[in-house]
Amino acid sequence: MSIKLPFWATIMTVLGIAVLCTLANWQLQRLAWKSEIIAKLDAAYESENSKPLDIENFEDGDFTYGHVSGTFLPHKALLLGPRTKDEKIGNHLIVPLKQKNATILINMGWTEWNLEELPIHHLKNKKVWFEGLARAPYWNSFTPDNVPKQDLWYKPDIHNIATAKDLKNPAPFILYAEHASHKFDAAFPNNKRWSPNNNHLQYAIFWFTMALTLAVIYVLRFLRKT
Repeated sequence: MSIKLPFWATIMTVLGIAVLCTLANWQLQRLAWKSEIIAKLDAAYESENSKPLDIENFEDGDFTYGHVSGTFLPHKALLLGPRTKDEKIGNHLIVPLKQKNATILINMGWTEWNLEELPIHHLKNKKVWFEGLARAPYWNSFTPDNVPKQDLWYKPDIHNIATAKDLKNPAPFILYAEHASHKFDAAFPNNKRWSPNNNHLQYAIFWFTMALTLAVIYVLRFLRKT
């Protein structure tokens, strides 16, 4: 006995399965990309000795754990946010560090206070040392544009910040400081080891499961013999 397949139901089912499998494959690609990032991070953190960061040879996509020193410029600091921590809303504190031939943006960690209230201004133009993870910043398409004239910062755009703050020769990375030569009243730096979430395998399995479910429903509805 021949089975006549419904035209539109068949077309929509095939398209639905194709879309779901495409989403699953995209998650597998993201899984490979994220796994590579985590492997680089693990290699950076596993370095036995913290070394001076090589600014000139740093490339986008690198992760390097090391230290830098220079002149602290708290009068050119900014708050990048908003960022949440322990269900509180705050910002990341970014302070420039001036070297002889470069300026490095130091992410000193999260704070819920205003710039004027932070224990950083007493070290203006002092020599300070920081250690942490250097990585190029990134943001997604939903991140609002910065408003330099109002000192509102949402994107960690190094060149945008350097232009607004008159910083010479900005390094191509931000140092996420974990240790410093000064405790800043025990408030900073407060960054912890960074490891991005990698749930893409679960997402891929979910989309493949949805595709299989759709196929099973189609078979049971239209191909099962009565």
